[in-house]
Amino acid sequence: MFVNGKEEKIIEKIREIIGLNKEVTQKKFYDNIKKFRDYKIKKILLISSSYDYFKLDEEGKLNHLLSEWASFVGEENPLSIVHLETGEECIERLKKEEFDLIIIFNKPTDMSIAKLSKSVRHITNAPIALLGSDPSELSRIFKYNKEIISKAFTWNGDRNIIISIVHYFEDFINIQRASPTDFKRVILLIEDSIQHYSTCLSLLNEEIYKYLKAILNEKLSYEQKAIRFKRRPFVLHTDDFDEGIEFFEKYNKDLIFIITDNYIEKEHRRREIGKEIAKRAKEKNPNLPILIQSSEPVSREELKSEKIKFIQKNAPNLKVVLKKFIRKNLGQTEIKIKDSKGKDLRIKGIDEFEKVLKSLEDDIIFRYAKQNTFSEWLKSICEIELSSKCLSIENQAENPKSLKNQLINLLEDHNYSVNKSLISIFSRRYEEPSIKLYRIGEGALGGKARGLAFIAKLISEYGLDNIFPNLKITIPRSLVISTDIFDAFMENNNLYDLDFYNLPDHRIAAKFMKAELPATIIGDLRAFIKKTKKPLIVRSSGLLEDSLMQPFAGIYESVIFPNESWEEDVRFQEICNSIKYVYASTFFEKARTYIKNIPKNISDEKMAIIIQEAVGLKHENYFYPTISGVAKSYNYYPFPSCKPEDGIVYLAIGLGKYIVEGGRSYAFCPEKPKISLYGTSKDYLKYSQVKYYALNLKPVYRFTNFDEEVALELLDIDVAKKQGILDKIASTYIPEDDKIYPGIYDNGYTVIDFAPIIKYETIPLVKAIRLLLKISEIALRNPVEIEFAVNIPKEENNKAELFLLQIRNMIPLEKRIDIDIDKIPKEKTIVNGEISLGNGVVKGIKNIIYVDQNTFDLLNSTQVVNQIKNMNKKLMEENKPYILIGPGRWGSADPYLGIPVIWSDIAGVKVIVETPYKERHIDPSQGSHFFHDMMASNTLYLITKRIDDVNWEWLREQRVVEDTEFIKHVETQKALKAIVDGKISKGVIIIDE
Repeated sequence: MFVNGKEEKIIEKIREIIGLNKEVTQKKFYDNIKKFRDYKIKKILLISSSYDYFKLDEEGKLNHLLSEWASFVGEENPLSIVHLETGEECIERLKKEEFDLIIIFNKPTDMSIAKLSKSVRHITNAPIALLGSDPSELSRIFKYNKEIISKAFTWNGDRNIIISIVHYFEDFINIQRASPTDFKRVILLIEDSIQHYSTCLSLLNEEIYKYLKAILNEKLSYEQKAIRFKRRPFVLHTDDFDEGIEFFEKYNKDLIFIITDNYIEKEHRRREIGKEIAKRAKEKNPNLPILIQSSEPVSREELKSEKIKFIQKNAPNLKVVLKKFIRKNLGQTEIKIKDSKGKDLRIKGIDEFEKVLKSLEDDIIFRYAKQNTFSEWLKSICEIELSSKCLSIENQAENPKSLKNQLINLLEDHNYSVNKSLISIFSRRYEEPSIKLYRIGEGALGGKARGLAFIAKLISEYGLDNIFPNLKITIPRSLVISTDIFDAFMENNNLYDLDFYNLPDHRIAAKFMKAELPATIIGDLRAFIKKTKKPLIVRSSGLLEDSLMQPFAGIYESVIFPNESWEEDVRFQEICNSIKYVYASTFFEKARTYIKNIPKNISDEKMAIIIQEAVGLKHENYFYPTISGVAKSYNYYPFPSCKPEDGIVYLAIGLGKYIVEGGRSYAFCPEKPKISLYGTSKDYLKYSQVKYYALNLKPVYRFTNFDEEVALELLDIDVAKKQGILDKIASTYIPEDDKIYPGIYDNGYTVIDFAPIIKYETIPLVKAIRLLLKISEIALRNPVEIEFAVNIPKEENNKAELFLLQIRNMIPLEKRIDIDIDKIPKEKTIVNGEISLGNGVVKGIKNIIYVDQNTFDLLNSTQVVNQIKNMNKKLMEENKPYILIGPGRWGSADPYLGIPVIWSDIAGVKVIVETPYKERHIDPSQGSHFFHDMMASNTLYLITKRIDDVNWEWLREQRVVEDTEFIKHVETQKALKAIVDGKISKGVIIIDE
């Protein structure tokens, strides 16, 4: 999955955090598969006359053949063939360009094959293959030039010979590179007649192609197909007696069948290879199928085995016999079973196998299993690990019921392990419980969905899902509707014709609600809603959203609904309307305003949709997770004794909306989780969560009003206490002792500090989050932010579940600056930021919006929002960046802690300053979307600790452009410059002279 040493670092980090002896088995498996059969011929130089090339290609059929083989594993660019007509052209081209294989098809017009081959060999070590129409002439040339020409083949009018030539060289090199412990299936061809081995190789490749077509069905993912394709049989050919014996001895246990001539001639001596191989096979591999072909008859008594067949080379049905022999012994691509009523059942895939196992009688399964039917079939379709486990069950199980249950469990485990990281095409007929990500459409997945896919891949490849004994790591089951469906929706309903810039949000939403979703997805949505009655959340996944450099987090809408109605039509209508509403939010004022501030146009955005099963547990009429959280691998507000790179984690009870909006949450450093960040025991009470969001499960009928608050309720923490949620996550402050004790007690105050988990490790949540942050940061090469939720069941024996909801890059610090802030003269300083976020210099600002300290009170913070929003809009229209100065937490959902703006309200700002409120310092907000957007916009953020850290007298002397009771917009005569030094997290705003 990763390069440049990332994999080693990730594995090392996993071992460091969870224990030195933990094997990352799934990753090891993928690594081995990746290295197996990795040599490929990609570029061929073909020298032939125009007519010979026409015979090969015949209106593009050769390229079509090459494409068909490449399509098995989704390769868009099959191997390329460069055609030249003369030897001179060939030599000149080889001096300039590298090729993996050179094929000489008959004699070129300007030189002999021997001369051309010698010239080529002086330039390159690439194999040289000779392809000829005249077998006797071909044999003569090859016989005297074997040291130069790698292999000779006869042209029999079948363009498949090109594939045979390519696969011959690939197989020969790859089998030598393979480890002795690698699983291999080998076909051995021993034949010294160029005419006959060319025919056999073409037939073998033709039958292998049909075999692959049967086992690489459309339900398999790219990875599953790639694994099976790599494990197709090797075809080894030799025309030498001694090498034939050597191959047999070396690959005896890997052989699936042998096709051999009876006599091999070498140095005028005929040696009976067929009988020698048959004799050795009887001793070492008596069940090995062998086909002996010879110009002379062989008696049945001489063969002495039912597994050994004979055919005369001049027999009219030679090709038919060869094809039947190859097809029979390549392996079963399906199983045929008779049920108790004598009805034939055909099993073609693992999903069908599982269904048949569950429906078939125990004794019938037992009978077939004891004949190793299932394990042999699994081996033949290249499911090697599964076959090995199946064989063990077949051989060890003592009764039919036990065997059946073991086989079903084996298949369920297998399906989970291979499907958990896949994005599978949604099927109305078939649903695999282990698949977490489905898709509808062929377009892009968008930012959030790509993040989910990345997380799923990480979990799967490194075996993280069950890496902890009492905590399962996973993602919610999700259906992604790709961007091409959005395009179709917009075009089919002529929605691009709307004047979005002059329509209010509710009018845009109404237009979208009246539009029709594309007919191609209606059936899939009905099937999806029929299969689930869990609460659902419909989320945006724009192409620009949550990407590395584009700050779109939280700009579009999400819709959450209970999905509880017994009426399927009601639930179907809810999901359709939710999708249309999220589509509409692409063009809402919030998004339009936001896009103005980045070098993008609203038409650049394409919207994908994620329909996700909401994470949580049912508690009476409410649904919510035990814990929601946001984890960051880099903390721009490091606490004492913690470094920025130690990261920060925020936890809260209930839905994550509470954290994202900047509500009270519990923060800790994942590297030092037991260090208190809140001072004294009494201080915990000030910061402790007192409310939380939950989904109200009572049916809510709404088709035009999609405000999230309709479905969500902000509940008092006492509700969770009554529902028994706090027992495993909270503590109690006892005033008499002035101490906090883990657990819930009647004679104190509830403190949501998650102490049982963080300090006493009842579940390894801290370790899991720390691990995920570290390996994600290694993988993405940037600080990361992860949103997650945790379900803790009330039953002691059940595992807790950690659901990863989203991952994105945090914006890294810009290049460090060389300005020494401490040496800047005080008379030039307008703002002194003791704590600052970001790194860099912003010049040329002349506009400031500031909150008047003399008149403002936090009781008025809500009404100030619109005043700031309107000033922001005017300044953006005039293309004037500005500085924003005011008290308390900017972006807080709690108006008593600061001014509750959202990012689009202040999207034109370049520098933000937090000041104390009436000499009282309020800790900076950690609302995820607000701060992510601020960092992504490269906005500098300065926090002052004292009133006089801002030169208020100078501010009041500036020209007032607009003012209200609490807000002033002033314009300075001289431009200002803001400087933040990321090394020391300090910043200043000065007059730029």
